Amino acid sequence: MLCEHSSRAPKEAYLPNSPWWRVRISSEMYEGVDNLKSLYDRAGKTFSSVGSGAPKNPRTGDSRATGQDNSSDVRSRRGGSTAALLDSAGHRESPLMEVEEEGRRSPQNRGDPCVPESFFNRVTQGLRDDLEHERDRRLQMGDTVLKHRAEFAFAQLETERSLTSLREELRVARGIVDRSRDEIAALQTLVDAHHREHKALCEMLERKGVLHRKKQRTDGTA
Repeated sequence: MLCEHSSRAPKEAYLPNSPWWRVRISSEMYEGVDNLKSLYDRAGKTFSSVGSGAPKNPRTGDSRATGQDNSSDVRSRRGGSTAALLDSAGHRESPLMEVEEEGRRSPQNRGDPCVPESFFNRVTQGLRDDLEHERDRRLQMGDTVLKHRAEFAFAQLETERSLTSLREELRVARGIVDRSRDEIAALQTLVDAHHREHKALCEMLERKGVLHRKKQRTDGTA
């Protein structure tokens, strides 16, 4: 576990003939720092490594360049560097435990811990409301479709009845027209027969001298 690595005393070794700040950190410290950085990355927080590079201390100098023996200063500064590294590791243990505790408290917000839980509740409630509204709208549309289908079926039935009645009336009218034509033909035949009988009667009366035919004048008048 990371907490176990961070609570251990790190094993430090100093390179010979090197300045005091060049400390070789053990593999456990590197592993702890990497684990801490990965936890910060997953929590969406910024992780900045401490102790990387040389501290800017104007009083520190290279003994080889000045020609002076600073062994006592080097020893004291080495002790200060070790204490600073231990203090930094101790301070980093607290944010790590806070991140782990936060992850245990709200596992659903590990991707984005800045988003409150109420936001997800509001979004979920909004989606549920939209779903219920959509269901109600679909039910209303289904009822409207059924109503329109019933009205269309009723209108179609009325149209079929009207067409049937019109067809019957048309059939009756055609029968009347046919009968009228037959009657007209019979009347025409009767008129022709009467005309022939009248002509024959007139000719017979003329022959018997009962009826005199009017002669036409030369000027065309009767």
